[in-house]
Amino acid sequence: MVHKHGAFILDLNSSNKAKLYENNKLMFLGDGYRAITMFIRATGNNPDVKSLFESQLKMREKPKFSREDDIETLRLKAVAELEEKKKR
Repeated sequence: MVHKHGAFILDLNSSNKAKLYENNKLMFLGDGYRAITMFIRATGNNPDVKSLFESQLKMREKPKFSREDDIETLRLKAVAELEEKKKR
C-alpha cells in the first residue's frame, strides 16, 4: 500500500519494512507504525491523512486516566475481586 500527500510518500508494501520518502529521498526505513506516525506529523496532522490510519492508531492508543489515583483505585479493586474469588 502506497500513500502520497504533498511531497511525502509512505510505502507500506513490504511486510517487514516501511519506507517514508520526502521529495523522492528516503527519510525513514523501519517499523510501519513509526512510519505512519512520522507521515502524519510530516503532513501537519492532516485530518485526511489521519483518517487513513485510524484503525492502526486506535490499536496502539494508550489507556486514558484522569489521574494517577485512578490507576491505583482500579488496582485495588482488582485485588479485592481476586480475594473475593479465593474465599468462595
